[in-house]
Amino acid sequence: MIKKEKILQQIEELLNLEKRLIPLLNKHVSSTLPFSQINKNEQGKIIEQFQQFAVTKTRHLEVLGTIKQEIEKGKKDVY
Repeated sequence: MIKKEKILQQIEELLNLEKRLIPLLNKHVSSTLPFSQINKNEQGKIIEQFQQFAVTKTRHLEVLGTIKQEIEKGKKDVY
């Protein structure tokens, strides 16, 4: 069991981590991929997969935000 305050704190930390993750990965991919030995076609595939990952992470952020709102509105104090 976990108290409401603790679960909200953990969700907030997760939201902050998720928000930092995509820009960090994007910076890394953008700065290193051109210097790799990977051919242009494969680089395009990697970028496309990364973009799909970014969309998934954005949806994940939305879901976490909704969960956080529901918990905040709820009267339960233990989950």
